[in-house]
Order: sequence, then structure tokens, then C-alpha cells
Amino acid sequence: MSDDEGRAARVTGRTAAELVDSLESMSDMYIGVGADWRMTYINAQAEVRLGVARDEVVGKDIWLRFPELLGTVFEETYRQVAATGETAVIEAEYGRAALWCEARVHALSRGGIAIYFRDISGRRAVERERERLLTAERAAREAAEVAQRDLVHQARHDELTGLLSRSGLLHEVGRLLDGRPEAPLTVAFLDLDRFKLVNDSLGHAVGDRVLQEFARRLEALVGPADAVARFGGDGFVVVLVDRSAAEGGRFAEQVVEASRQPVDVGARLLVTTSVGLATATGRADLDVLLRAADAALHRAKDTGRERVVWFDEQMHRESVHRVELERDLRLALDRDELFVEYQPAFDLRVERVCHVEALVRWRHPVRGLVGPAEFIPVAEETGLVHRIGELVLARAVEEARRWTHLPELRVWVNVAPQQLVDREFPARLAAQLDRAGLPADRLGIEVTESALADWSRAGEVLGRVHDMGVAIAIDDFGTGYSSLARLTDFPVDVLKIDRSFVQQLGTTRGDALVAGIVTLARAIDAHVVAEGVETLSQLTALSALGADSACGYLLARPSAPENLPLALVTDGPSGERAGLHPSLALVPARGREDAVGPSRARVQPIG
Repeated sequence: MSDDEGRAARVTGRTAAELVDSLESMSDMYIGVGADWRMTYINAQAEVRLGVARDEVVGKDIWLRFPELLGTVFEETYRQVAATGETAVIEAEYGRAALWCEARVHALSRGGIAIYFRDISGRRAVERERERLLTAERAAREAAEVAQRDLVHQARHDELTGLLSRSGLLHEVGRLLDGRPEAPLTVAFLDLDRFKLVNDSLGHAVGDRVLQEFARRLEALVGPADAVARFGGDGFVVVLVDRSAAEGGRFAEQVVEASRQPVDVGARLLVTTSVGLATATGRADLDVLLRAADAALHRAKDTGRERVVWFDEQMHRESVHRVELERDLRLALDRDELFVEYQPAFDLRVERVCHVEALVRWRHPVRGLVGPAEFIPVAEETGLVHRIGELVLARAVEEARRWTHLPELRVWVNVAPQQLVDREFPARLAAQLDRAGLPADRLGIEVTESALADWSRAGEVLGRVHDMGVAIAIDDFGTGYSSLARLTDFPVDVLKIDRSFVQQLGTTRGDALVAGIVTLARAIDAHVVAEGVETLSQLTALSALGADSACGYLLARPSAPENLPLALVTDGPSGERAGLHPSLALVPARGREDAVGPSRARVQPIG
């Protein structure tokens, strides 16, 4: 060998040694494969990763020694590079090496291939975590979208019946009108007749089944472009789109007829319906039509139920008046236009004023005096009755404090059913009494018989009020609904006979009704007050039948506190008693004593 050849061999040897050192020190796997697919070299990292010794694999066929490569992307890539001589790079999981790797495959000049396996497990873990986070984000976004759709659906649909809610109806009709803005609308407002009786007598579960069945029948009657909604309670609304008034009328009659079919709830139950209709032939305002149909529904209820009524001009005038009245009533409360008068009641046994009833009045700046029968129903419908009730209570308590020098005089205040379901009412009442320094037994509250229907709430409130020492009266007794069993559990001090019964006195029926109420009152240890006394014959009959007290225009009209006949009763020099009402002096004493007995004539009134 020449010197040049020797130097070249030494250089080549050093280069080869340096290459081997480099391959052995690298952290990546390296495998050399000859043209015959026999392995020519593996580095130390490959030995460790693959769990083999170098002398066990060098010279061996790669497919026989590592058969797990067959049929994989590794075999495909190795053979492709060997055939084309073009470098290829793949990323894959090498199971035997427990490695996610980037395999770079080169063709060798003398034939065969060289394979470098770079560990990309860290990068792959980051990518997989990113993918996991992206997947989780997509899932969360999809879940949020589903939840949002569910919330929108819940907000726009009634949970019990599956029908649209009020907001859902407005949205659906608005969507329909966006495409057909001039389409005529007919609105039907429906209400089940006497449905409250179903809930009160058979329970809310049965009531819910009735509502669900009625909703099903409604859906079967409407067309694909119509919208059906439940407006809470037993109220339903159907909006008929692009239908004539005649079609709307026929639809309403079909609803009434469908409601006449019994509902099977274990027993066959019949609950009829009333319908109010309103229509607009041009561009319609749904809110206006709803109010109009509601007004027509109220007319249907007031004129006999189980009928269809169209909104007309008269109802329009009444509706406008109702809106104006509500607006003016709100202003009246802000402007202190409401005031209180007092109606005295006279004890028929000791012949003097035993209590006064606080009555709210409204002096309108334009209309003058507005009667309670006109504005109290509006107050109850709008919730203003709470403000009015607090106003009257505060003024009555303050006035009662000024009358504490009068023996046992009690002031009565009317309390609306809406106030009795407010559990904070007793606390506010106690605070009023404390501020005025008024003993509780100088105050009484009057409730209507309808308050007894919701005994679960009203009973709790009235029990707390009665425990304070405040007396309780049932106003207009006999005109509402109350069971005798419930009446015995009710903390009642006074039954007030309605004026309609007083007006029937002198007839067999009238006398029997009043006598029955007096007998019932005695059984529950309650006093009896007759209202609306206008004639001496009525007063005489009441005394004879055993009523304890009476009030009415014959005796005294409601008036301001300073005009009440509240002078103390005293004996005059001739033995005559001063301070008595003239009509009371004309009532035969024998009749009173025969009815209540001599000893009862001397009993002091409780007010």
C-alpha cells in the first residue's frame, strides 16, 4: 500500500470511528439495513429501546427479527425508500419501543437504508393535551349551546302542557308576521270554567291532568300556522293567523264543544270553557288584541260562562276606562288623594256605637268621588291593593288611638285576600300597633269568605293575627264559599250579615236566613253584625232575631272622624239616656229581651 493509500485509509478509519462514536452517543435510535434487508448496525439507544443485544440482530433479516413491523406504515416506508432512493419521514407510534417517534429513512449509496428514530413523545403529549383541551372546549361549547337552547325552550314553553308560554307566543307570532306582516290575526283567550273548584276539591294533581288534556284538545283543533299558548293557571291563548272572523268564530265554538267532553281522571269530570275573541284585519298589535280578547273573556264569564264573546266597541270603551283608572289610581296613591271615612255600628243591646268600620274613599281631581266598587277591583287585579291596605290600616290605627277614651270601641279594617297570603302581614300589623301605642283588642280586621278557600296560607296569617289579640270578622257572610267544618277552625269573632239578606227581612226566606246565621254565630261563639239597615222594620226584625249590632244609612252614613256620633252614653236627669240614636229608641225593648234574654242585654259588646 502506498503512502497516499495508507493516509487515506487512516482518514477513513478515523471518520468511521467518529461516525460510530456519534451514533453511539446520540439519544435517538439508529438502525442500518442492507439491500438484502439484513440489519447491518444498531446503536446503543436502539438496543435499550428494543430490548435486544447488537450481536443478536446484526446480520439478521429485519422482517424475521421484528415481525411486528409487517403490515405497518414502517414496512411501507422502508420498502418505498429502498425502491425509490428518496428520503421519507413518518410520525407513528412504535409499540415495541414504547415510543412516539419521527422516523427519518434515508437510502444508502451502497444499497440499503438508514433509519433514525427521534423521540417526539413530549411533543406528541403536548399535541394530545392540546387536542384534549380543544375537544373539551368543543364539548363544553356544544353543551352550552344545548343548555342555551333548552333554556330558551323552557322560557318559551309551558312545563306542564308543553304549549308555548306568553313569551314564546309573542316570539312565535312575531316570527310569523316577519314573513307576512299584513296577515290578519284572530286571538282567542280561553279560560276553564270553575277550574279553581277542581283544584280545591280534587287536588292539584287532578287539576294538572285536566289542563294537560285540554291542551291536547286545543292542539288537535288548530292549524299548522296557528300558535297555542298557556298563560298560567287555567288560561290559554290561541292566535289564528290569516283566518277570517267567521273561521275564528267556528274555531271558538269547536273549543267549547270539545271542552264539553268529560275528562277521565279516575272519575269522569266535566269542565267547560269560555272564550273571548278579538280580531284585526290589517297590521295587528298582538298586545292590543290580547287585552281585547281578555276583556271579551271576562264578559263571557260575567254573562253565564260556557260561551263565546267577541270584543266590541263597548268593551273597548270599558277597556280604555280600565287602563285610565289604573293609571289615575297609581297617581292618586302618590298624590295622597285617598282618604278614610268611618261607618259606625250600633249595639242593639246597650244602644250605643260599639265599633266603626274604616272605609277607603277616593276624591279624583276631575271625576270627583270614585266609589270603592269601581276602583277596588282594579287595585286587586294590579296589586295596588297592598299599598291601599297599608294606607288604610295606618290611618285607622292612628284614629283608633285617639278614641281609646271611649269604652271598648273597636275599629275594623278590611283586608284583601292578597294581603292574607303575605306572611309578613302580621309583623307589619304589629309594627303599626306598636308605633301608635294602640292595644290590639281595639282593632279588628274583616276578611271575605273567599279568604277561607286558601286556608293553607290565609289560615296561618289569620292565626298569627288573632294570637296578637286583633279580632277577626267575616264580611258579607253567606255570599261566598265556606264549609262549616272549616268555619269552626277559623278564628272568627264576628259574622257580618250581608245587606242582601237584610233586604229580604220580613219574608219567610229572609227571616230564616238571618236566624240561621245568628244560630251559627252562637254555635261558634261569634257576634253578629247586620249591614245595610235602611228601614225601622229591618232594625226591629234584626233585634228580634238576635243580631248583636247593626249599621246602615238608617243609623248613620260613613263620615269623617269628627262627624261620628261617638258621645259617651250617660243617664239624663229624668232617667233618659243621652247619646242614643233615635231609631234605636223606637225598637221595642221586649223584642230584644225575648231574643237575647235579659242577661244578654246587659253584656258589654266586644266590638
